[in-house]
Amino acid sequence: MTPSVSVSPRDIITVDVEEWFHGHNYLDHMPPEVWDDQELRVEKGMSLCLDMLDRFGVKATFFVLGWTAERHPGVVREIARRGHEIGCHSYGHPEVFKLTRDQFRADCERALEALAAAGVDNPAGYRAPSFSITPSVHGYLEVLRECGFRYDCSIFPIHHPRYGQPDSPRRPFRLDGPGNPFTVVPMPTWRFLGVNVPFSGGGYLRLLPWPAFRFLRDRAHGQGLPCLIYMHPWEMDDFRPRVGQSSVTSLRSQGGQATMPAKIEKILAIGEFETLGQYVGRLEESGQLPFQVLNS
Repeated sequence: MTPSVSVSPRDIITVDVEEWFHGHNYLDHMPPEVWDDQELRVEKGMSLCLDMLDRFGVKATFFVLGWTAERHPGVVREIARRGHEIGCHSYGHPEVFKLTRDQFRADCERALEALAAAGVDNPAGYRAPSFSITPSVHGYLEVLRECGFRYDCSIFPIHHPRYGQPDSPRRPFRLDGPGNPFTVVPMPTWRFLGVNVPFSGGGYLRLLPWPAFRFLRDRAHGQGLPCLIYMHPWEMDDFRPRVGQSSVTSLRSQGGQATMPAKIEKILAIGEFETLGQYVGRLEESGQLPFQVLNS
């Protein structure tokens, strides 16, 4: 078990800046070949998100997709202008565990080029689409370090049909081995009866009643973990695409979407916030981050 680090938990808002059709639940109906033919909604969703954060004076971390940065560089510049942290969310929203090491590196490099063209040089943070740095490709964290990233937020230690890895670390750690310092921040869970319970974003947050979210947030804080929210611009939007999904897949994609703006407002009203980069900085300054090797 990875030792805990005595850094007081705060709340962190993270936003994956992508279009509605980038979600892997849509992939069967919306392959990359048709993306440019779809209605683009990210500007509206981002405007709603940024304005809400401004109202509460909260700075967030935005993981921007390279594909989106190429088509909406003004959105990227507006995130920066409002004082938020910008990280990388890949270029083409791949499931990382389906890529070779060289393909993953190429996607990272293309994403960094797209961000640089939009005015963002050397982003510190990376998050894989659908948290898809799973045990078979944990070694790709070294690629991120080699590409100049300082931290990763791609591990979600839960049971899930796509990205599940319940035996992966729950707590932040330093990647061992040669190279620049590199911190891994797993998504937060509440550990209960030997099970890691997710609560802080996506369908989990959309479908959770507010009292259940408060309970899980407070319990995670009690276990020394931050409440690391993850959300998407389309969850702020009233657009509901109809693409022929099954009822189960539609629930994962859109279930509870109408509740999300109000829930985020409630979270912003009760929390003490920092960016993910600031949290990583506090972890590093503590000098207590354990070193760990993740082999793939």
